[in-house]
Amino acid sequence: MVCIKLYMGYTRITNEMTEFRQQRSAFTQAEFKRKDTLARVREIEKMLRGQEIVKEFDEDLFTSLVERIRVKSLVEVVFVLKAGVEVGEIL
Repeated sequence: MVCIKLYMGYTRITNEMTEFRQQRSAFTQAEFKRKDTLARVREIEKMLRGQEIVKEFDEDLFTSLVERIRVKSLVEVVFVLKAGVEVGEIL
């Protein structure tokens, strides 16, 4: 009976350790993604600080910032920036 209790305890601890490892992996991946996004935002910020005030559409600036445009409806679009940030716009 003692062996069964020990085995059950060992199994429970092993399962908990596996779950904690999975959680740690998920947190680590989320932290890497956050740091990567932050680095890309800082690159964009650095680039924009070097620009003078934009008074008209600048295609080069637009293509250097925007990764893609997602159309949500006839009147709404979302600009997905290369930093991973999404900016919604109603036309």
